[in-house]
Amino acid sequence: MRPPEDADLEDLVAFHDDPLVRKVFGPATRDEVAEWIAIARRGWKQRGHGRVVLLDREDGAFIGRSGLRHWPEFDEVEVGWSLTSAGRGRGLATEAGRFWLDWGLHELDIPYLTANIAPDNTSSTAVAERLGMAPLREDVLQGGPVVVYALSR
Repeated sequence: MRPPEDADLEDLVAFHDDPLVRKVFGPATRDEVAEWIAIARRGWKQRGHGRVVLLDREDGAFIGRSGLRHWPEFDEVEVGWSLTSAGRGRGLATEAGRFWLDWGLHELDIPYLTANIAPDNTSSTAVAERLGMAPLREDVLQGGPVVVYALSR
C-alpha cells in the first residue's frame, strides 16, 4: 500500500472501467481520476491519512485501492476498499480494511470509523461484517443511498 502517484493514473483509469467498479462508483473520466489522485494527496498532506493504491506483493501490479477518507458532510472518517478482478477473492479487501481500521482507531482522535456501502453491494457488506462493523444508519452519499457501517474504539 502507498499513497497514489501521477504514474498510477493509467491503472486507476482502467480500474474505473471495470464493470463491478463502475456499478459501485459510477463511470469516471480521466480528469475525475486525476482529481481523485489530487484529493488523496491533499488528504495525506492536510490530515496525515488518506487513500492508497494496493499493489500485489508478488509482482507489484496494481490491484485496487483502500485507505481512509474524511467526509466533511458527516464529520466522519471512512475506511474503504475496492479491488480489481485480479485482486478479488483473495481476502485482500478484508486485509486492507483491517489494517486501516486498526491504524485509524489507534492513531486518530475519533470515536469510530465508517464504511459507506451501497445497499446492493453484498461483497463489501460481507467484508464490513468480517471486520466486526455493524450498520449505524442509512444515509445518502454523493446522490446515492448507502448503509453506513461503523466500528467503535
